[in-house]
Amino acid sequence: MARLFKGVLATVQRRIERKCGRTASESEALDAMLEHCFAAWSPEHPKIPPDHRVFERDAWRCTVPGCTSYRNLHSHHILFRSDDGSDEAWNRTSLCAAHHHRCVHEGIGRIRIRGRAPDALRFELPLATYGPGERIIR
Repeated sequence: MARLFKGVLATVQRRIERKCGRTASESEALDAMLEHCFAAWSPEHPKIPPDHRVFERDAWRCTVPGCTSYRNLHSHHILFRSDDGSDEAWNRTSLCAAHHHRCVHEGIGRIRIRGRAPDALRFELPLATYGPGERIIR
């Protein structure tokens, strides 16, 4: 494999020498090879995953009030897909793993998220629970 690489590198060096009329170093030939690979293999219009668009919009932070976590972010569907919720960005918000699993889906310290992202979100946090169901004490 090393012999093959050195052969390709030498070919690139010779092409640079013919094109520029001067001796090309190995590092210059390697740079030319890498530039060619990036140009040939990089997509013209890279596809940005939908989750990343949501994370960028939310400044790569959990959107639960008071949480500043930027690690282990999940893209949460405000209206669940199982309830015919859309996969569009307005129906998604960034949540850290702790808030997403423990507070939204598992029901410990339950948080409900309503509204439309990013500016019209409403977080419903129960103040207390009583008995088997949740009731907000007023």
